[in-house]
Amino acid sequence: MKLVIKPVRSIVLTGIVLTGFVTAPVFAQGTLTPDQMSLRIERLTEMSQRSEAKLSAVQTQLKTLSDDMSRLGRLVDNRAMLDMIQQVEEISEEVGLLRGDIEIQGNDINEIKKRQRELYLDIDRRLRDIESGATAAAPRGQISIPQVDSTASSTSSQQTPTVTPPTTTTTQSTTPAPTPSVTQSEEKAAYQAAFDTLKEGRYKQAKTELSAFLKKFPNSSYAGNAQYWLGEAQYVTRNFEQGIIEFERVINNYPTSNKLPDAMLKLGYTFYELKQFPQSKAILQDLRNRFPQATAARLATKRLDRIRKEGH
Repeated sequence: MKLVIKPVRSIVLTGIVLTGFVTAPVFAQGTLTPDQMSLRIERLTEMSQRSEAKLSAVQTQLKTLSDDMSRLGRLVDNRAMLDMIQQVEEISEEVGLLRGDIEIQGNDINEIKKRQRELYLDIDRRLRDIESGATAAAPRGQISIPQVDSTASSTSSQQTPTVTPPTTTTTQSTTPAPTPSVTQSEEKAAYQAAFDTLKEGRYKQAKTELSAFLKKFPNSSYAGNAQYWLGEAQYVTRNFEQGIIEFERVINNYPTSNKLPDAMLKLGYTFYELKQFPQSKAILQDLRNRFPQATAARLATKRLDRIRKEGH
């Protein structure tokens, strides 16, 4: 603003001077010679040209100032837009974390249901074993008793075989059921510990524990689940490239795992996040074809519809 005020002040002063030069000759025309008049006109012309030059410079400065103000306005708009984009990204990340927590909770519920079912089947099996053992023991006892009575006058050597079968039956029926091996208990405890870490949201530590479990128990019955949750931990923390590797390992190394449909779904989601839409559509469509009745297939259909609406 100082740059603008100074030239304007100069123009005003110049105007006052010009007014003096213009009006003065009016009162002194009688005393000026023609040469003096010509000289005065030349000076006035020169001063007018300088004033015009200064006015042009002021106009240029005003235009520059206007352009600077416009650029400043655009910068302010861009900063606001960047802030909005950042907020949207933060919200998207929070939504991703919430989805991961929901999936973990859902898996926890499924694990509880599975354990209840296994417990029920184990109790039912034990009851059937007890009932079958009692039923098998009863007929042999009924058969052996008449043999003992009917041969009461016989020698003791003839009685001995009739007593032996019930003894053998009793021994078989009271044999304790085999207990789980130490390795099975150890791998189950290791898997549960890693899964609990994941549920608590300590994703970095969960990745380490799940990787260690897979290295130590590669053939465990929990290996497929552990591999899937390792991919899920990568997905939730937006490490999508590594997530693709982990989900593909579920598909390639554990084709009979109950986590196979979920791994295919999350692999499609991961390709989507990386904007690799052809790969995403291919794996999601394959999921629908292979597991049409699975919940993951319905979610795959929704994501395919979304991709189509977005024009990809």
